[in-house]
Amino acid sequence: MQLHLIKEGIRDAYDDAPIELALAVEPVFDGAGDRQATLQWCRKLTSMYRAWADKRRMHISDIAGRSKDKETPILLISGFGSHRVLAPEAGLHVFEPFEGSGSRVTARVRLAVVPLGDVPAAKERSLAIEAIDQAPRPNTVVRRYREAPPLVRDAAGQWRSGRLDLVLGGEFDLLQAGQR
Repeated sequence: MQLHLIKEGIRDAYDDAPIELALAVEPVFDGAGDRQATLQWCRKLTSMYRAWADKRRMHISDIAGRSKDKETPILLISGFGSHRVLAPEAGLHVFEPFEGSGSRVTARVRLAVVPLGDVPAAKERSLAIEAIDQAPRPNTVVRRYREAPPLVRDAAGQWRSGRLDLVLGGEFDLLQAGQR
């Protein structure tokens, strides 16, 4: 993992890539889905990104607060490769419990670059909330998840896996890289 992180750091330096961003997972209520199931799905995705950041030794903090229109936890993530890996995650993540079930729940992942630099810790929260409020709300499906039988499909058709546990455990980037 340390070699992986060094490689990401070198790429970020060459690309002058941002390394600080805010990520929010918000519910998408379409009327057909169950409200509690949608909120639970949002919590699972938020946990997936927390696990990813922890395993990649990113600095992560929860910004408790309210964006303009929804009560949504915001994660402030800082580390090498964070933007490159998480930028393609912005969009809709659709979960269905089992094959052929008519019940689906959807969450929207939103990202915003938050260049913190020498910003005092007291201002980080307001900057992150403001950045997420101004971030686009993509309506493109990024990934579909199914619990039984387990299947995770990238909407771009680049990869798929039966290892839902690994994806939700924060290994989505490594599974994706291994199947390209």
